[in-house]
Amino acid sequence: MFVLKIVTDFASAHSLRNYPGDCSRLHGHNWQVEVSVESEVVDALGIAIDFREIKKQTKEVVKRLDHQYLNEIPPFDELNPTAENIAKYFYQEVGVLINNQDVRVCEVIIWETPRASVAYSEPRL
Repeated sequence: MFVLKIVTDFASAHSLRNYPGDCSRLHGHNWQVEVSVESEVVDALGIAIDFREIKKQTKEVVKRLDHQYLNEIPPFDELNPTAENIAKYFYQEVGVLINNQDVRVCEVIIWETPRASVAYSEPRL
């Protein structure tokens, strides 16, 4: 199995609804996003998927959230904008853009700070 990973980042603000602490107030993060894609096959050049394609599609999702107040944009206008929910959002949305019969997003890691992250993945079918 080949696993390819790209790393990018974005900045946004959020407030956690019903959180019993400081994070219930408006605050921001410089989020780091790691997207891992897996494939069992490579093409004639020995490439599973071009890193540029992973970066391009991830940036499409990043553009939706960058420099936004997450609580005001879908799906986070209804879904609490926790790091867990943001990781799942990236997993699903980048997957829509990348997944095919040969490659699929296998994990997304969201870093809220340099010392705190969450990973999201789903079982292979």
